[in-house]
Amino acid sequence: MRKLVLAAASVAALAVIGQAQAADQPIVIKFSHVVASDTPKGKAAEKFKELAEKYTDGKVKVEIYPNSTLYKDKEELEALQLGAVQMLAPSNSKFGPIGIKEFEAFDLPYILPDIKMLRKITEGPLGVRLLKLLDARA
Repeated sequence: MRKLVLAAASVAALAVIGQAQAADQPIVIKFSHVVASDTPKGKAAEKFKELAEKYTDGKVKVEIYPNSTLYKDKEELEALQLGAVQMLAPSNSKFGPIGIKEFEAFDLPYILPDIKMLRKITEGPLGVRLLKLLDARA
């Protein structure tokens, strides 16, 4: 799953690189999510911001929009597709309606017995196939 998050972040960063107007202006990544900042997803967004800005020496600026401040849950994917935001943190169930139903398996409670098994699956051949599905849709 960690590789999935890193891949998504990489895709988002690459998508906005072409939008930078001048070398001295930072690349701005709008990161929208629908939960509070003090939730695990909200804290992960803040950590991404911290690391992206740190490791790019300020060449990337991440603006986080929590609590549906920009888009409601059902509007986020369309906003991403239209380029209004560059990053999201959607639930896996949002991928089914856009044709990637395989991700819905991760929304089933207790389908995997522990984190070790989750990593074995998401970082193994199945995880590679799922990432290829995302890449094909991008």
